[in-house]
Amino acid sequence: MGGPEPSMEPPMSVPIMPVLTILRLLALALLLAFGSGAPAVAQYYYPQQPQRGAQPNPRAYPPGYYPGKLVQPAQPQQGFSLRRFFGAPEEPPPPARKPVAKPRKAPAAPAPVARSEKPKVNPNTHIVVFGDSLAEFARQGLDAVYAEDQDVAVVSKIRNGSNVVRSDPAEWPNFIKSTLDSGQKATVAVVMLGLSDRQSLQDGEDRVELRSDRWKELYTQRIDGILNTFKERGIPVVWISLPPMKSSRLSEDLLDMNSVYQESVLRNGGAYVDIFPGFVDDENRYTSFGPDVDGEPARLRAEDGVSFTKAGARKIAHFADVEIKKILEAGRTGTPVAAVPADGQPVDIEAAIPAPPDPAVPVALPAKPLVGPVLPLTRQDVTPGGTLVSSPPKLTGDHAYTVQRALRTGIAPGARPGRADDFRWPRS
Repeated sequence: MGGPEPSMEPPMSVPIMPVLTILRLLALALLLAFGSGAPAVAQYYYPQQPQRGAQPNPRAYPPGYYPGKLVQPAQPQQGFSLRRFFGAPEEPPPPARKPVAKPRKAPAAPAPVARSEKPKVNPNTHIVVFGDSLAEFARQGLDAVYAEDQDVAVVSKIRNGSNVVRSDPAEWPNFIKSTLDSGQKATVAVVMLGLSDRQSLQDGEDRVELRSDRWKELYTQRIDGILNTFKERGIPVVWISLPPMKSSRLSEDLLDMNSVYQESVLRNGGAYVDIFPGFVDDENRYTSFGPDVDGEPARLRAEDGVSFTKAGARKIAHFADVEIKKILEAGRTGTPVAAVPADGQPVDIEAAIPAPPDPAVPVALPAKPLVGPVLPLTRQDVTPGGTLVSSPPKLTGDHAYTVQRALRTGIAPGARPGRADDFRWPRS
């Protein structure tokens, strides 16, 4: 047969690997699309109505159901995970952190309850404080000084807002007499008075101006009347001066009044305590701060410039306590008093003369306080009634003009030829 022979070439075969790759990719795409899965469709369930009077059996309901519930919440499904796809085991979840107990704050300590001070039983020494509102601070300070001494009692006889320049000059003497005659014991009387006395005095039908000579004369008579009341009863007096005030004009008036107190107290045998220098600065001006009784800087005066803080009240008492202790010590040791002879009996003059001291026995010195007034080391001495030097010293002498030009005017003296400060060029 002459026809063409059929071809013996093998038929074309389709490659298998690309098909498997395509199928694997399709499967992966299907897993990504449907593996995470949408939330399951809520299934509805209508429970049968229980018979009346029958108790519902809790085990008859599927988990998650309760009577009256219509919708069962869909259970969360796990999303796609490459570890599960390739058969790798899942990592265990990290261990839950144990709650750390926070340290509780310790309960705050209860506030200290102010204990009431027990009255001192049968004290032998009575310090009676007379005066106006400023005397209250002296009383507070003395209470702190003798708080632990059960043998000393501090008694307050203070009249706030009172003064000495009232129309009746005998008002304060009568008050002191009624206090002492009513049975009040007084070993020492402490007086701090005069804050409200900055006003004119009545002299008959006329008014006398403050700080005039006539005013000082009348005011001295009233202070003498107060001191004579204590003197008649043999009660020693410690008179505390008025302190400086924030107002300079008020301080000047109080300084004049302090001079009246000092002169009258010393003349009547009392002890005068000048606290004015203890509450001023180095320039003799009012200051709210200063050293306390321990020498530490502290606030001594209140914001109003009149009252005192606790540290200031304690400082007032510290100054007054120096004189009080002198009086108490003299009372304990006892001072010999010459006996007064009876009427008609002869007086033995030689018996009244004290015997001379034994030369072999040293003479005992008077007792001194353990601690004196606290004063700054750099403070200038303040003389009562003195004049404060506020102007620079006058320059006298041959070199006065040179010192005036160099140190005050600021003009340097001319340089002498050949000296180190002569910067002139030498002449050619």
